[in-house]
Amino acid sequence: MKKISRYLSALFILVCCAWQPAYAGKPACSSSYGGYCYYDGYVSRIYVNASGLILLYYDTLFDSEQSADVAGFSISSSGRHAAAVVISENPEFAKLFYSTALSAQATKRKISIQMRNTTSGYLKADRIWLAEE
Repeated sequence: MKKISRYLSALFILVCCAWQPAYAGKPACSSSYGGYCYYDGYVSRIYVNASGLILLYYDTLFDSEQSADVAGFSISSSGRHAAAVVISENPEFAKLFYSTALSAQATKRKISIQMRNTTSGYLKADRIWLAEE
């Protein structure tokens, strides 16, 4: 019985160590550098409307206890789902942001974004990285 128990324990540890979930870490915030939030993960959805707002949806939400308040930002409940880019504020960045996010979604590659400030209850993304995978 001890051998079976050890075997099952070893198998459990092996499976846990080898298994990697298909989602990323939750978005989080820091009070460092004047306050910012960040997300490392996959693009769940991308939304663009005629009013000039791009929304990049995370594949995981902010925890209900986790809040952008840590960085000094207040977000709405829908703001827990996505980051925003206002096209009119920087059209060239918006085009690059959208194309990078779309590429990440199409190729199922991870992105990293940083966010500062808010608009319409969402954190405003001001940087994006596309990971090589």
